[in-house]
Amino acid sequence: MVVSAKNVMMALLLLSALSGITFVYAEERAPVSLTLSEDAGIEGYQTPLYRELETVVVTARRVPSDIKQTAETITVYTEEDIGRWPDRDLGEALSYIPAVDVQLNGQFGQATALSVNGSSARQVLLMVDGIPFNTQLSGQANPAQIPLEHIQRVEVIKGASSSAWGSALGGVVNVITKDAGETEVPTGNFTSSFAEFGTTKNSLDLAGKIKGLGYLLTGSYFKTDGAQYISDAEEKQFFGKLQLPLGDAAKLLGEFGYSGTDVRYALSTSTFCISQPQIARYGKMLIDVQQDGYQWNAAYKYNDQDITTDSTFVSSGALFSSTDSENVYHGISLNGSVDVLESSELVMGADFDWHRLKSNQYLDKAESINMQAPYVNYTAHLGPWDVITGLRYDHNRHFGSQVSPSVGSVYHFGDAQKTLVRARVSRAFNAPPLLKVYNDGVAFGFTILPNPDLKAERATMVELGLQTTPFEPLKMDLSAYRADVKDGIADVMVSPLTTQTQNIRKFRRQGGQLLFSYDAGEHVTLYGSGAFNDAENRATGETVRDAGIARQKFTFGGRYKNERGFGLDVSGYYIRWSSDPSSRPNDRKPIFDLKLVREFKGIREAFDAEIFLNVRNLTNSKYWSNISFPLPRRYFEGGFSMTF
Repeated sequence: MVVSAKNVMMALLLLSALSGITFVYAEERAPVSLTLSEDAGIEGYQTPLYRELETVVVTARRVPSDIKQTAETITVYTEEDIGRWPDRDLGEALSYIPAVDVQLNGQFGQATALSVNGSSARQVLLMVDGIPFNTQLSGQANPAQIPLEHIQRVEVIKGASSSAWGSALGGVVNVITKDAGETEVPTGNFTSSFAEFGTTKNSLDLAGKIKGLGYLLTGSYFKTDGAQYISDAEEKQFFGKLQLPLGDAAKLLGEFGYSGTDVRYALSTSTFCISQPQIARYGKMLIDVQQDGYQWNAAYKYNDQDITTDSTFVSSGALFSSTDSENVYHGISLNGSVDVLESSELVMGADFDWHRLKSNQYLDKAESINMQAPYVNYTAHLGPWDVITGLRYDHNRHFGSQVSPSVGSVYHFGDAQKTLVRARVSRAFNAPPLLKVYNDGVAFGFTILPNPDLKAERATMVELGLQTTPFEPLKMDLSAYRADVKDGIADVMVSPLTTQTQNIRKFRRQGGQLLFSYDAGEHVTLYGSGAFNDAENRATGETVRDAGIARQKFTFGGRYKNERGFGLDVSGYYIRWSSDPSSRPNDRKPIFDLKLVREFKGIREAFDAEIFLNVRNLTNSKYWSNISFPLPRRYFEGGFSMTF
């Protein structure tokens, strides 16, 4: 591997700045206060990775809830957690999270597949502030198109969430964006970095208030020549938020995001080069009212995603084929909650969603779908017990009506180990995307037949969990799940070179995960996890083969920071993918990434700086789940950040 001169220079500068520093444990580990978000009023604390004490989440019940009073398996990752990893986008950040599997396709900027607890990618609902990113083109979302600059925290529900969100059989990933500013003097951050392969990234975020109107503006630009034969990419990201108080108890909020990516890819032996420009324009208008004992909000949401795939001849650059697809989403959400007596809470609401899909290659005409879904959930606190029930009714003219009930409970032992036990049973479903129903085209030489009789996948899911602190430095969270799925969707060969998406009889997913966090010293934390998933086709007894699903995943790492601003974080994972042997996977080996940081506090009043060095694939391993998409070998990235 060739290391460029400017990368070597950056490494030398960083090491020079870091040299001579004494390793003294002196960092305060005070909790980080969570501020008011646009989805709910939040007052709570987020402790470091895997240590969730008094953490308030909004995704599970769609209102603020103590994470220890939710029956779902939920993990929360703050801006601070994500900033410790050498990640560039949400896809890379999620790859470090236990039981969340991201099939990184080897090339910077390329779309990634997202799996939770062994689910398929289209069974995971990905949202930004409740705005869905799953398309009717494939049913899945691309986390790589979501930048990190505007993220306040990420809430991950590992398990079926249909009683709250509808079509979400595998899990939910909800990105909560930063708040608008509260000060007349703007605050912000500028970060610049460069890496091998001609890779650069610059980002800026600003927040403040002008005559009572709070604002947040973030933007980033990324460009690379890529690590392979042809693998260049360019990304432009923008996000803006405005917040206007309406008296003491209400506020009006508007936000808009833009993500534009252009990726080219070709193997050295390939005749064709694939170019995939992708644009997402998304936003929301929200009015929120909060009073003692109740609150309500109403939101209009939209997401317009354009995806183009052009195939050109490598030798001449002449266009061979072009596919243009557009998915437009509009939604209205109504939500309200009220305290009942002194120990329970009732939440009610409704979602109204519209999707429209166009594709010049796969559809003769634009197809649309609309859905209506009222929901309700009720939480009762009965001594050491928390009992949570939920019910949602989804109606869709393509797959009919779906009723999704759930019941769960949490028992708090009240012991010195802070032990609690979670249990939950739910009915869930996942709706097939429009393209699976109406697709009538040709892809990779195969004729694809439509299936207007395609039904939604349905499942019964059981989840169990145990959280405890065996002794004070060690914290553990153990969970297990089992999902029995009927009418599972799969692509079937109906004749040579002809495929059709069909409902197979049934299949089963089951598995579990163990997370731990250990304070090895006052300011040294070690963490790790192990997760196992088994997906079986019950009709044939065979293991489901999918390069985007992991049978086993282990994460491990540690972090350290001293009083002079030196920080070190090593994060790693080991994955055994469920890849088909034909893809010749080269996995089952540990991959380590390192981030080295030197902070400079108080350079000037309200001005701090930081320099960093990232080393990806520290052990220089050859690694891929599919031989066509190898991860880059070891490479370096350096940069600096200024906060004001």
